[in-house]
Amino acid sequence: MVDLPRKAGAAVLNAVRRLRPAGVSRSSLSNGGRSSASPAFDAIQHAVTAYLQAEQHAGRIPAGSDTGTIALALVGTTHHLLMTRSPGQATDAEATTRRLPAVLLA
Repeated sequence: MVDLPRKAGAAVLNAVRRLRPAGVSRSSLSNGGRSSASPAFDAIQHAVTAYLQAEQHAGRIPAGSDTGTIALALVGTTHHLLMTRSPGQATDAEATTRRLPAVLLA
């Protein structure tokens, strides 16, 4: 069986990591929290939702799981972890992001 939590966490981490250079700067938050980077984050969230729905349809995620909320939590947490850590900081964003799907699906 596929290790879905690890696979989903890694996919989200890689997608958000690629956006980090173009991510929201602190000064761009004055527009109601939206910036030119927001559509890219929305696209990632929608892609993760679609992925989770496909996994749900295949029976690897429980039928009653709220895939949209799980996707939002994954993308939002990953974004937060990557944007708030300082360079060289010991925070293990990858490990946290890989554990998150298991917690959300429990």
